[in-house]
Amino acid sequence: MKLRVILGKENVEKYQGINDIDIDIIYDDDDLIVQSDLSQSFYEIGPNKKIYFFGRVVGIKTNNIELTRVSGKSDFNEIFTAIDIEGIDNVVNNIEGRFIFVYIDNNKVSIGTDALGQIDLYYEKYNDGAILSSELDLLPFKDNSKIEYDQTGVAHALYVYGYRPAKKHTLYSKVKRVGLHELAEWKNGAFDILKVKNELCDSYEYSDDSHNTYTKLFLDAIEKRSSVNGNIVYLSSGWDSTSILAALVKLHGAGKVRAVIGRMHFSKQTGICNPYEISRAQQIADYFGVKLEIVEFNYYKRGPELTKRYAHLMKSQMATSMAFYQWIELAEYVASTSNGEAVFSGEISDGAHNFGFSQMLTVLDHPVHEFREYSDKMASYMFSPTFLKSIWGGDYKSDSVFNFLKDRYKGGIFDKVANNKIGKTKQLLSSLFLRDSRFPFWSLANSRLFTKTGREFYSYEMQKSYIDPIVKDITDKNLYAAYIDLYGSFHWNGGTVSTMAMTGDLLNININLPFRDSRILKFLSTMPESWGRGLEMRPTKYPLKYMLKNKIDYPYHMQTGPHSYLYDSDPDFDHAAEWNYRSAFNSQYKDIMSKRWYRNILSEEYFDMAYLDKIATNYINGREVLEEKHDLENLIYFSITGFYGQS
Repeated sequence: MKLRVILGKENVEKYQGINDIDIDIIYDDDDLIVQSDLSQSFYEIGPNKKIYFFGRVVGIKTNNIELTRVSGKSDFNEIFTAIDIEGIDNVVNNIEGRFIFVYIDNNKVSIGTDALGQIDLYYEKYNDGAILSSELDLLPFKDNSKIEYDQTGVAHALYVYGYRPAKKHTLYSKVKRVGLHELAEWKNGAFDILKVKNELCDSYEYSDDSHNTYTKLFLDAIEKRSSVNGNIVYLSSGWDSTSILAALVKLHGAGKVRAVIGRMHFSKQTGICNPYEISRAQQIADYFGVKLEIVEFNYYKRGPELTKRYAHLMKSQMATSMAFYQWIELAEYVASTSNGEAVFSGEISDGAHNFGFSQMLTVLDHPVHEFREYSDKMASYMFSPTFLKSIWGGDYKSDSVFNFLKDRYKGGIFDKVANNKIGKTKQLLSSLFLRDSRFPFWSLANSRLFTKTGREFYSYEMQKSYIDPIVKDITDKNLYAAYIDLYGSFHWNGGTVSTMAMTGDLLNININLPFRDSRILKFLSTMPESWGRGLEMRPTKYPLKYMLKNKIDYPYHMQTGPHSYLYDSDPDFDHAAEWNYRSAFNSQYKDIMSKRWYRNILSEEYFDMAYLDKIATNYINGREVLEEKHDLENLIYFSITGFYGQS
């Protein structure tokens, strides 16, 4: 997908008639050019009023439950009327989909994304206006002889799991992204980024009937995104993708569904890394009578060609992670074998249901899987309304669950607790979104990546951009809504999630994440602690598992034993080390690391360059240092992204 919007008379004159990116001009005026290679929906709303949707509009929400499909202008009539009355910024919340819109209203132009910000919209203020685009490569900054790097963006990409800057940032000083609840506006010759009001909803106790609501939302989210031509599931052995498989079979029958999975083989020494996942996925596919097609991730003998083939995508979208390689391989396979089928993934379910604490990883070294699941509930509880209130009241120190989990961080440094309510809330949010280890009061001082000045800089800039605008509005009632909202700027914007959709855009396949349906997210935003997020005995992902056990046909009895990877039975197995040290990527990554681009990008004022040099040197020389492994992994994925201004 390519989209570029050029604003300003001087900019229009510069780009007029220049086909520098080989995409069509959709709209052309004195101070506005819109270009795209993506099929778009265009509607003439009224005199001098036009709206373009680039991407996919799934439907129009009539309330928190109902979603109506759209196929033509008549389906938008109520929306168009509402735009005239309420403005585009308020109305876009009722449009379900993944898209960028351009709304032209006489002399005003509004550019934004779907309410969840599922497509990146980059912008660079330039000459007398600005240029916005769907990728970095379409912006003029890249042609500068000296490119400056955004130290906030590079810090987050290098430090927090996901390997990308947070939503509003990029790796480059001159380029930003339109954030969640933001709208770009061109009016009277001036460019501005407007804030769109967002109200956090309160959680409340659910009734038994809430299970029916969840089931209805889940099935409808899948049905509205499914295809009569057939449907493909990116299958794992977990609850999320297999629940989608069950729903698709229920809706369309097994004949209209197939599944694909990657078999991970990173080194000759270890063999298959995900044997439990493959085995269980096959059993579940067999139960439903669905064909499971296996894509070989045989990276013990190949893989570096992927880094070369997709270098442009990686650089222009800041796309990187181990998952990226696997998404692109699955997308290649689907693109070569599909015929208009819809593709589904269970991504983001972990974060939406239990804020990432639902993969039995909190206490990995215990042999009893049921206890490992309950330890995930303990970790969820650390970010619950109940625990937040105990932090506010100062009695959290005597909480036995807090102390049990804190003991697992022996030798770690914890921040001094703030002396006011807002400060304490800010610390809890920072612990969840701005730390490499997600535990209350975990200090940035634990990281060796930063200097003292760098820690202060990163903390201040990230809190100012993401935490401060929301923290004063947070109560114990709307805490979960705040988390789910912030996830859109952090993990769901990161390299393990957002890159999946990028591969679909590149290869022209329709990838759907039904758990990111805004109605499901609203349900989970108001879902109470007692529904699997606290210390009660309900499981993690409680409404999903209840539905699978009681509402639709599903082989619940198969979800026992080791979950997916070798570390489920051997806690010493290191998935990332297997990839970085023993796969075919090793020599390529060593070569990239030997260029030490990070030295040209990172400020010595903020980053401990001697430490970064040390871990890079150890890796290049083949030394595997346990205490450096997480920082090394981050530095590798940071380095292979590729950078404008470096070669």
